[in-house]
Amino acid sequence: MIKCKFCGKTFESYGDFILHIKRECKYVPKTRRCPICGMKFRSIRLCKLHMVNAALQDVNHRNYIIAIS
Repeated sequence: MIKCKFCGKTFESYGDFILHIKRECKYVPKTRRCPICGMKFRSIRLCKLHMVNAALQDVNHRNYIIAIS
């Protein structure tokens, strides 16, 4: 089970979780600067995309958005 650290919703698959973060979670920080690595982006959407993509490769990003239950 994967749990969203922002809203607490749980997901069976990582794919469903990724879609949730990108499209529907309203509690993801609305910032254009990544709260983990500090990179700046032109839009909030691009920042969310960066956080999700970086979570696939980087433990710090992954731990920031996923609460393992």
